[in-house]
Amino acid sequence: MLEPNLCGEFLSALPHCRMRILNSEMSCAFQAESPQVIIDDSCLCLPGSGLNIEFQNVSSSYLKKDPNSSEDLRLILTSIDRNEQLTIEVPKSANKAIDILTNKLIRTHENLPDSGKIKTTRRALCPCCSKKRHNTRKDITSHPVYHILSFACFVDQKIWIDFNRSMLSCSRAFSPSKECHPEGIISMASSEGIISMDLGQIFNSIAYLDHFEGTESTIIQCYNSHGNKLLSIIQQNTELFDVWNLISERERGL
Repeated sequence: MLEPNLCGEFLSALPHCRMRILNSEMSCAFQAESPQVIIDDSCLCLPGSGLNIEFQNVSSSYLKKDPNSSEDLRLILTSIDRNEQLTIEVPKSANKAIDILTNKLIRTHENLPDSGKIKTTRRALCPCCSKKRHNTRKDITSHPVYHILSFACFVDQKIWIDFNRSMLSCSRAFSPSKECHPEGIISMASSEGIISMDLGQIFNSIAYLDHFEGTESTIIQCYNSHGNKLLSIIQQNTELFDVWNLISERERGL
């Protein structure tokens, strides 16, 4: 098992890397340049990326090699419940960092063992929630968060995605410039990275105004069918809140 100190040594030796976070509701990918690491007990923090890794909740760590390429190498961390995964793409030129890893993780895998794979099954839903998810899959424009995110793409301000899970927590800004939406998934791309959200897993959302980093901001909290918070969407303006109110009034038939 990879320990936080060893992982910190590995990350600090990287000139740059690409990180991908995946859970059952969303994924995001971004580039990290010369990662700086802070370690506090079992928690490894990457302040420049807004990412925290809680190693007490890491179940497995594997090195994976692309069978079609001798150059691509990935470090994959999977949570105990297998609902979260972090993939760190190691550049081929990072010999020092690769040596640090391979001294501990001797074997590389072309196909991950089951313990390193994220779960693809979803928890069972009641008939009402199942119908709601089906409707979102069929017509993503029926979901209020779709309109919020689409509007955010046209506003020349960054959008913050904030979430806190057992293994990974992240608070990171993106500047979405375009969006697409296949089958209930909304994806936003920018120079900072890519975010994709499964709106079919967001069953309730609440918007309010609050100060974020000293600026009055719109904060939207998103929840699953059991009322557990999945993530927050934050934009440092009040325009997004005005759009939210318009959507809410339309849904209430006002």
